[in-house]
Amino acid sequence: MKHIKKVALLIPFFILSCNSSKYLASYEPINVFLETQKIDKNKVHILQSDKEENRQALQIFNGGEGANRYIDPTDPTDYTDGLYVKKHWKKLYKQYVNDTLKRHWKKEDFPNYNFILEKGTGLMLTLIVIDKYAGTGIHEWFTISEPMYYFNRKYILFLFETKHSARSRSSNLVIMKREKNQWQVVRVMSDYIYN
Repeated sequence: MKHIKKVALLIPFFILSCNSSKYLASYEPINVFLETQKIDKNKVHILQSDKEENRQALQIFNGGEGANRYIDPTDPTDYTDGLYVKKHWKKLYKQYVNDTLKRHWKKEDFPNYNFILEKGTGLMLTLIVIDKYAGTGIHEWFTISEPMYYFNRKYILFLFETKHSARSRSSNLVIMKREKNQWQVVRVMSDYIYN
């Protein structure tokens, strides 16, 4: 009976450790990417504290929802620049699509930026920003997903979105690779027009 209790206590820790190992231990690559965006470090910016779901980043990379790749018959351009490889895509999709565990950003994840963390997503966050920050000059915020490993951990992918209280937004999938001990941006893909 004692052994069963020990095993029952260890199972949740095992599941959590397996689940977290599919994500990065450090957010250095996101910080490197933010440097390329020339975000003013002295200015206050809003960051959605709820990490965006993986599903949205996967959808941009795949060109549509689901495990099968969508190619627009009127525009067969490969927006991934050859980074889409079916066997690696299927592994990526299977590993991350059903991860619905809520995660949150912390100020210490981005130590060089003056981010105000706001809870909420979508329309609720838009209403909070419009109401809470009216007249302050702060009207834009960022949404970032947890980085996901791709292609045998050769690349990472994450969603970076800029939103404005005027209801405009820019959704991008960021693909990065570690070369010579430094993170490099390989590709930034905009959301597909035909969604």
